[in-house]
Amino acid sequence: MAQMYYHHATTHARSSNAHSSDNLLHEPVLWRCLLLAALTYLVWSEKILIVFDFTPRHSVGQTTQGVRNVRASMLTNIATIPEKTTSKKRSAKVLLPAGAKGHSTFIVDPDFARRNGTDPAQVAISTALCREYIERFAPVAVAEMQKFGVPASVILAQGLLESNAGDSKLARTTNNHFAIKCFSNKCKMSHCANVTDHSHKDFFVRYDNVWSSYRAHSTFLKKSRRFAHLFRLESTDHQSWARGLANAGYTTDKRYAEKLLSLIYNLELHTYDRQVP
Repeated sequence: MAQMYYHHATTHARSSNAHSSDNLLHEPVLWRCLLLAALTYLVWSEKILIVFDFTPRHSVGQTTQGVRNVRASMLTNIATIPEKTTSKKRSAKVLLPAGAKGHSTFIVDPDFARRNGTDPAQVAISTALCREYIERFAPVAVAEMQKFGVPASVILAQGLLESNAGDSKLARTTNNHFAIKCFSNKCKMSHCANVTDHSHKDFFVRYDNVWSSYRAHSTFLKKSRRFAHLFRLESTDHQSWARGLANAGYTTDKRYAEKLLSLIYNLELHTYDRQVP
């Protein structure tokens, strides 16, 4: 009789524990903890990258429609290709003339300030603006690279150089960060603008936001015959891309490739090229 009672009590206890466990699994708190743990793992393992930009609207490089005020970008399923080790740091030597201007001057030519006695405060401001620009648009450049194949490092270097870190008149008034011109004879009102007054041909496309400018840059390269051969290159071959753009006539600047490469190496932009789906 005692043995039967023990068996019944044990069975009842196991049944109660199982029932309690089932209830526990449905507790909202437990599921929240599991979800938080999973999200923590994804962020820690760099499978998800979330970037927020709380830069004040009145700062340098402000764009229309409040695009810069709050920025959130997410890149999922990102893997990093290990970089080949090398004992010598890659660099591109560029010696700019004394009259060179632009925030990127002190990064393209790190010795420029010392040679020309530039105020260290100005160097610090310009350098900070360049780094801020890269941080803001790196997720956009990586997304464009994944879709079109143009190295993110080249996209960022071009955007930084062409827009003067988002501070040029063209960038501030038209959101055009890549100096893309308008060649249409039938463009609609406000489609383009002449902000240089150098020539009647200097009409540049106006964009609603900076992201549209980045997408237009990708499609412009992709659809242009003179840049078609570049898309046979790997997206990690930023050297060939930089020289190819210069040789194909993206700009008349004879030192364009060296400037892009100097920005890429001095800001370590090539690390973004190793982010692949």
